Amino acid sequence: MPTSLESAVESYIRARNLSSGTRDEYSSTVTKWTEWGSGVPIEELRRKHIREFVDWVHEHAVRQQGTNPGRTANKAREHLRAILSWAWEQDLIESPPRFPKPKPQRDVAGRHYLTKAELNALYFATHLMPRPRGWDRALHVGHYWRCALVVFFNYGVDTGTIWKCASIHEPILWRHVSWDRQSPDGQVNQQSRWGWIFYRRVKTGKAFYRPMNRVVHAHIRSIMPDDLRPSDPVFLGGGSRPNQRFGELCSVAGIRPKTDIESGEEKPWLLKDLRKTCATYYDAHMPESSIEILGHSVGGVTYRHYAHRDPLAFKAIMTLPQPTAFTALVKGFDGECPCCRRRFAEAS
Repeated sequence: MPTSLESAVESYIRARNLSSGTRDEYSSTVTKWTEWGSGVPIEELRRKHIREFVDWVHEHAVRQQGTNPGRTANKAREHLRAILSWAWEQDLIESPPRFPKPKPQRDVAGRHYLTKAELNALYFATHLMPRPRGWDRALHVGHYWRCALVVFFNYGVDTGTIWKCASIHEPILWRHVSWDRQSPDGQVNQQSRWGWIFYRRVKTGKAFYRPMNRVVHAHIRSIMPDDLRPSDPVFLGGGSRPNQRFGELCSVAGIRPKTDIESGEEKPWLLKDLRKTCATYYDAHMPESSIEILGHSVGGVTYRHYAHRDPLAFKAIMTLPQPTAFTALVKGFDGECPCCRRRFAEAS
């Protein structure tokens, strides 16, 4: 029996145990859907239907003299993404449809995440990082930073999980990396052909066993030493002040500081902003997956016991679209731009 969007939203709201304010927002989107007049069931929704609906919401907001019609249209778009992703998890639809690009909007709260173009620039700028004092490793320091950027983007880890900057930090060691298909944690049923990685959150101490996707696997393999010692840290080159080195990397990449929209003050990008970047792209790819990926606590008892969250995290990690630069190593273009094959010279 075909499933209407209205009934899908009702089921979604009951399953997610959303707050009253969020329920009202979804109800507003359903009202707009009804006013738009499409009776297409969710099983038959295609990109053209979603694009026509989002265009209608934008035009309606303009007619109503809304202050930010682009944001209104994008809000409705994200509601549809969340509902259809949930329907996919529940096997109500075979696969989510491709979504049109978001409408231009005025960012009310400012942007606190890095775009994929900026991530590409950071990745390539690592080739120009100067050699740290006393650096005696066979690999250039940029190799470790490229791998760190990939891990930050895919898992949203804390800075102390990558580089031990304080005594309380527990960085990822080589014994925390497994190349087996089966997870070291017996509670995880999925198998990953690329292996697994273990780490703890600095703030809560919660342990995570995460699958490696193809990009993460290739980058960690690229920095694996010949004389591997299980107790050695995976990532090197952070120094005692990794945020300072990250700021220098941003300067080399030509990335402007972020601006506080209220005060107009410019602030430097920090490594913790990569955690916010991770959450942004996971929620854009698979709504609400960032809650599990980043290890956020959730307040609703129904949400915590609604379903086992590991399958959602596994699916999100294995299918997350990567920035173009991150795929260079996978395609065999280490040190080259995957688009134009331009070589990047390592700094001495």
